Amino acid sequence: MFRGRTPVITVMAAALMLGGIVMTSTSAVAAPRDDRTTKTSTGQRLTVSPARNLSPDSATVRVRGAGFNRSVGIYVALCVMPVKGQQPSPCGGGVNMTANDPSSAWISSTPPPYGRDLAIPYKANGRFSVKLTISSMIGDIDCREVQCAIVTRADHLRTGDRRFDVAVPVRFAASP
Repeated sequence: MFRGRTPVITVMAAALMLGGIVMTSTSAVAAPRDDRTTKTSTGQRLTVSPARNLSPDSATVRVRGAGFNRSVGIYVALCVMPVKGQQPSPCGGGVNMTANDPSSAWISSTPPPYGRDLAIPYKANGRFSVKLTISSMIGDIDCREVQCAIVTRADHLRTGDRRFDVAVPVRFAASP
């Protein structure tokens, strides 16, 4: 019939049956299994899975990053959606100086001596993968009423550096 060529309609139908077409841009986009990804113009990519219908009491999300600068440490946490150019704040988890708080993570391949047992080193190509356990509350702020996101930002060694801020919006389910 089509002798070696697949009609465009068939390809589009197959893509839709597999969960939709995945798009990459500087904003959050849907991907299979309710992943959400944000890709920056400088090549940093942050993916959160799942990112919607999260339990307001306790949700575990997998956060994967790629393209980050391995010489710059970052924090990963749930924050109120930051205004572009401003430091993400407030955030849940705070500075995780014991590595025992599952609501935030410190990623660094070059931590200071006191952080060698606390920071998770990057993998090749500035990649990392962590699981966070979060709730809809950041102090008195309810992320069911205010837009929140899983965010990366430069660690305490470069607090004012906004080049490493990446945010993936998340949504919590309403309370029963």
